[in-house]
Amino acid sequence: MRRHIRCVVSAAISGLLIILTANYTLNIGKEQKRDFNPVQQAVQSDVVVEDFIHDNYVIHEKNPWTDYGMHPVNYSESENAAFHGKISAGAAILVNLDSKTVLYGKNVDKKMYPASTTKLMTALTALQILDEEDVVTVGDEVSMIASDSSTAGFRKGQVVTVEELLNGLLISSGNDAAYILAKAAGWEIFHNNIAYEGRKFTPEQCIQRFILEMNKNVRDMELENTCFTTPDGYDDENQYTTARDLSKIAIEAYNNRTIQRICKKSSAKSQSLNKTWKSTNELINKDSSYYYKYCQGMKTGSTGLAGKCLVSVGSKDNVECISVVLNDKTDEQRWNDAKKLLSYGLELK
Repeated sequence: MRRHIRCVVSAAISGLLIILTANYTLNIGKEQKRDFNPVQQAVQSDVVVEDFIHDNYVIHEKNPWTDYGMHPVNYSESENAAFHGKISAGAAILVNLDSKTVLYGKNVDKKMYPASTTKLMTALTALQILDEEDVVTVGDEVSMIASDSSTAGFRKGQVVTVEELLNGLLISSGNDAAYILAKAAGWEIFHNNIAYEGRKFTPEQCIQRFILEMNKNVRDMELENTCFTTPDGYDDENQYTTARDLSKIAIEAYNNRTIQRICKKSSAKSQSLNKTWKSTNELINKDSSYYYKYCQGMKTGSTGLAGKCLVSVGSKDNVECISVVLNDKTDEQRWNDAKKLLSYGLELK
């Protein structure tokens, strides 16, 4: 029996490494927007892949790191919806959260770059592994982000809570917070495996292990057109999602009370940094001309390849809708696109 399990693990590891090697080879010479990706450049070590296979394919007992509530979200198409407004985004979707009915769609299954909307899955995955009250010491992972990244301001050596990191991740859209959470959660996954007791793991290995867990959630949700390669959503040719898939991730995130509570905030005070983070979402900023009183927040995203992106939730008179707009050209377009869609969905009877 043990020989059979070893054969299964070896075959699975070999298959994954072949896929990763082939994928790297096919992309040699292609333009990359980041000078280097420290996680992807790190050796795809057997320990990272083997631990993932052990947790998810070999052991038969319930894996304590797996949220078995992460299931597919099924949609139906509306027969009565007739939105006639103009949406500038390259892809968009509007969904009624109660009925899971698609009220509007534009290129809903076209693969798009997710930018920082990725952080909704980062938060979901981190909260499967870490508690809000857990304390994390910031390490070398904070220096792995791209030089032009948005940051919350965390520095190596600081001791912070997971809750504070989540605020920096979802309100300030800090790429530093994404990498700190990914490293901490990846480390916890490794150290849950008794086989690795006493072993040390690099930040790169921990983050790669976390990304595998993000993509396991993608698989469990049956999102066939989504793949994550970073915890912050920074441009990468192999990282993509669709408006439909992202709206389903957003529904899972909105159903998480911690994420929902944080995403609604227009600002938050960081005790360890002694600064106030302001939300990157103008729809929940009362001083903004784009303020929309029915918006419950969610997540922005902006990169060169992704354009201007926005995931939004609206709530009015017991009606809740979620909208996703991807690849708008300007901030004004994404705020207006989201307001048009949410206004339509919340008024639809």
